[in-house]
Amino acid sequence: MILGKVIGTVWSTKKDENLVGSKLLIVKQLGLDFKEKENFVVAVDSVGAGEGEIVLVATGSSARQTNSTKNRPVDAVVMAIVDKLDISSN
Repeated sequence: MILGKVIGTVWSTKKDENLVGSKLLIVKQLGLDFKEKENFVVAVDSVGAGEGEIVLVATGSSARQTNSTKNRPVDAVVMAIVDKLDISSN
């Protein structure tokens, strides 16, 4: 899974029919210090995330395991909105 921040939306008037109705988000990867990294991914939104929110993204075959992405041509899905992180200092 990837910890990331939603930084934008992708608009597409023509796409695979299995993606019609899917919201596509641009998610910038974050470190545990919440600093943005260079990596980003375009992910299908399955939880109603919005710009500026911290999210968890599943990639690869795991991205097709949500109800909204099952059997669809998806390689990344926003599958959780993060409320809080607890990190041990050990």
